Amino acid sequence: MKVIILAAGKGTRLGNYTNDIPKALVDVNGTSIIERQLKQFQKNGITDISIIVGYKKEKFSLKNVNFIYNDNFENNDLLASLIYAEKEICGEILILYADLLFEGKILEQIIKSTYDISIAIDLDWKKKHDDKRNNQFPPLAEIEDNKVVRISEKKSLIRKKPSGEFFGIMKLSSHGSCIFMEILEQAKSHQGHFHDSNSFSMAKIPDMIQEIIENGYDIKPIFVNGKWLEVDTIMDLEKAKIMFQ
Repeated sequence: MKVIILAAGKGTRLGNYTNDIPKALVDVNGTSIIERQLKQFQKNGITDISIIVGYKKEKFSLKNVNFIYNDNFENNDLLASLIYAEKEICGEILILYADLLFEGKILEQIIKSTYDISIAIDLDWKKKHDDKRNNQFPPLAEIEDNKVVRISEKKSLIRKKPSGEFFGIMKLSSHGSCIFMEILEQAKSHQGHFHDSNSFSMAKIPDMIQEIIENGYDIKPIFVNGKWLEVDTIMDLEKAKIMFQ
């Protein structure tokens, strides 16, 4: 199994913490966020790891990983950044955000998925969500018949179907990787708004998930339980230091 970690961004909401280092290298109780991820992968025997870097790329000094440089990180977002690693999108693979902290059992649940395309979903998102947090709404996936039928960060677009929060980890089988690349190639020429985003270049992973759904492919939810946290703000960082002591 391969891993691609999206780590090109600065993380402006962390203020001074990312003035000199990328968000993925921010320290949480003595260990950086991305090093914590790597330790979880190592425990599960996963060693084929690519990290897409951009902002302050020279600060990364991790060993036994493949670095891929996004030289346009200031003008694109997660999906366009992922394109820099498209040659790695083959076989069984995990794609995830670099600012995620998660305990071992979260990863174990995700690895067990046998579906072609599946995403980690937390059904208890309401307990974690704070309406005042960044004035943003989390990406919610509507679930029906054990399939994700819609995903959006726009609160007004979410209907009353059962939903859970997608928090940034996707698993592809070998066939799923082929599907993903097929849809991605088609989407590259897209003009104008791309689902929730103003353009393809500024699109996020949930936009790609929605594009796959609209092309008629199944996205399966992986319902996980356990501790996880996306470190996006200074408040998140303080929570992380308590949750992951």
